[in-house]
Formats: sequence, structure tokens, C-alpha cells
Amino acid sequence: MKFLDKLNLRRFAKAAAVAAVSGSLFFGSSAADAAPIEDAGMAAFREAYIGQIAADRMVDQDLTLVSTNFHLDIDSTALIFSDGTMRMSGDLSWTYTNLKKNYSTNSTIPFYIAQDGTDLTLYVQRRGKWSKMILPGLPTGVFALWKSNDVSVLGESMDAVKKVEVLSDTPDMRIMNVTLDGKKIAEVLEKNSQPSLAGLSGDRLTEEKENLNRWLEAVRANDITFAWTVNKPSWTTVTAAFDLTSIMRSYARYVLSESAAGKIVLTDEERDLLDAMGYYSELHSYTTYISPTGKKINMPTNLGKAPENDNSLNDIFYEMTTAIKK
Repeated sequence: MKFLDKLNLRRFAKAAAVAAVSGSLFFGSSAADAAPIEDAGMAAFREAYIGQIAADRMVDQDLTLVSTNFHLDIDSTALIFSDGTMRMSGDLSWTYTNLKKNYSTNSTIPFYIAQDGTDLTLYVQRRGKWSKMILPGLPTGVFALWKSNDVSVLGESMDAVKKVEVLSDTPDMRIMNVTLDGKKIAEVLEKNSQPSLAGLSGDRLTEEKENLNRWLEAVRANDITFAWTVNKPSWTTVTAAFDLTSIMRSYARYVLSESAAGKIVLTDEERDLLDAMGYYSELHSYTTYISPTGKKINMPTNLGKAPENDNSLNDIFYEMTTAIKK
């Protein structure tokens, strides 16, 4: 069975949508008690982290995936409400170049992401029509970390902070380089992902678990670093820049190792794609804080009637693995 038949590259679409906000893992939290930490860098992080307010929050979130023959940019705005719900709107810009045929395609795709309870839904517009994808597994685990006000979740997040280097600290601004323990982050993500799998069964449950385990293996294998700039008077995030390249590369190499072990079968095109993702591509996320005062994200009223279609972005991801025939 070919890799596309067993796993389907739509999973990359779902992962890309969630990666657009994954850089904000630690910036949706409310104040909580925490035990003193002796290390000065860790103490500086803790002070900034627990100072994040629980009111409505808005961020501009950018994601860039660059490889040898394709370029994906996600430019989005997310509004996180104090009741724990979230709305996001943005555009996915896609450029693909067929190196053999010297042919390029460009696409700009509007999308929305809505989160209510354990349900996380991605809406995309193709050819003037909206469709939706349900995002169980890792996506909901990421969002649970991102927006949680639960003290136990906040404590687990704090425990995952491995090292903090304070680069600058003035009365107005604090700039830090933060390193997160990949193994501990994977544990929290796995725990928070489970509720979204409860309603699945059969092949769908098996598929989602397999894909979740692939991403968790990639997270476990890598510490995560990000640069965080905080406004000290308000304790709000000014910017946060994540380098997610190592996780993406580990994911691709993990799938290649499954192929080498005979667990899945890859075509030559699929192997070329995974080689590119595993060795030549880069993935970066950048968050900028926006004052939510008077701001809204108005989702189209017809989205509630959008049909579910996990294949709505397949043409883009098949371009990664298939030569364009013109």
C-alpha cells in the first residue's frame, strides 16, 4: 500500500494549519501560582509567563515553510477569548516549481480555524466554495497548551522549560531565548490530544493515532527553542519567533525510516518530498501581539453548512510529489 493511500498528504495540510499557531504555545495563559525558581533566567521566564492576562487576546501569526521546489506561507490573525474559545482567519499562500519542466504554480487560499470545546475545525475556500476538516489528535493538543487557564496545565508547561537566557531586560521590555524540553512537551501534547480521539473508532482512529505518534516521536527527539520579547508594564507578548525546522525534519526522517523497515511503501516522488523535508527544508513561526480592543474575526455565516472534505487541499500536496503534466 502506497504511503499516500495509507496516510494521505492531507495530514500535512492539517499539520500546516495548526503549525500556524503553534508558535504561541505559551502565550495564552492566565496568572497562576508557581514555586520559586532559583535560576535567574528561569525566574525571569516564570515572572513573564504567569503574568500573561486572561482577557481576550489577539495575535498575528505567520508560518513559513521553504524547500527546494515549494514555498508555503501562512499569514493569519487569531483571537483567543477569555472563555477558552478561539477564532483564526488568514491566507495560505502556496508556490510550487516543477524543476524538471521549469513550470510554477501559485495559489492563495483563504482559511478559518474555529475551536469550541474539544472540537477544532479548519475551513478552506477553494474555487469559491468552503469545506471543512476536523482536526483531532495533535492539533487539539497544541491548542490546549496554547489557550489553557488550568493551573495544572500551566504547571506542566513550566516544567517543560529547560533553559532560559535573558538577552535584555529594561523597565519596558524583556527579551529571552527559551529552550523547551522536547520529551516533556511531547508528554503534555500526548495527554492533551487524547480527548479529541475519544469519539473516533476503526480505521479513522488507527490512522489518527499513527500520525499522532509520528509527530510525537519528532517532538521527543528535539528540544524547541524560541526568542520571546515581552512588554513588561502589561506582561503581554510583543513577539515570539520559533524555529520548528528540527521537528519537521525529524518527522520526515521518521517516515523514511518506516519505509526502510518495510512498514509503509513510498513512491520515488514521495521519497523525494520526504528527503526535501527531512534534509533541505526550513519551518519557522513568528508571533506578534495585537491589541484586541474593538477587534473581531467575523467568520462567514455560511461556514456552518460547509461540507466535510479532508481532500480539499490535496491538489497542493500532490504537487509536492507528482510531476505536472501539461
